[in-house]
Amino acid sequence: MTTMSIDARGESPADAGQAVVLAERARRLLVGGVIGCHALALPAVLVWAVVDGARGLLSALVGLALVLVFDTIGQAVQIRFAGAAPRVLMRASLLSFGLRASVLGLLVVGWSNLPAESVARVNAMALAVTGGLSVVGWLVGVVLTYRRLRIPIYDEPSDRVYDNVSENASEGGRPA
Repeated sequence: MTTMSIDARGESPADAGQAVVLAERARRLLVGGVIGCHALALPAVLVWAVVDGARGLLSALVGLALVLVFDTIGQAVQIRFAGAAPRVLMRASLLSFGLRASVLGLLVVGWSNLPAESVARVNAMALAVTGGLSVVGWLVGVVLTYRRLRIPIYDEPSDRVYDNVSENASEGGRPA
């Protein structure tokens, strides 16, 4: 059975080889999320462009952009701290999420304080529907990508290649 490379408290950071593999996995999840997000959102953007013209198109694009920025920043934090100790990664992730959620909250407060004629320039339904589809697309893309990732800790050791790093059973499952 393969063993984990962190101590019992979970405070040891990954070694350089593991950090590269972990960052590459996080990058692959980022790409999968972006592809899934676009796959579901772009048809909606086109539908809103046909249904409501330039107003619908721009509103839908804003919804897509909000989701892309929010999720990309979150995944970038995962990539940046991929080799860090688990507690450091958790702190960075929670801080990032808190800041991103706060910015979205401020955008909602700003939106609610706009004059009625400014609010009328945006199709709220296009923004919300496209934003929702973008989130679902991101999640589906990440799940589909995650299904294809090979995580050696859950697999029995073998001579197969995982994430471009050969696993050697005699070295306790650490990358060669």
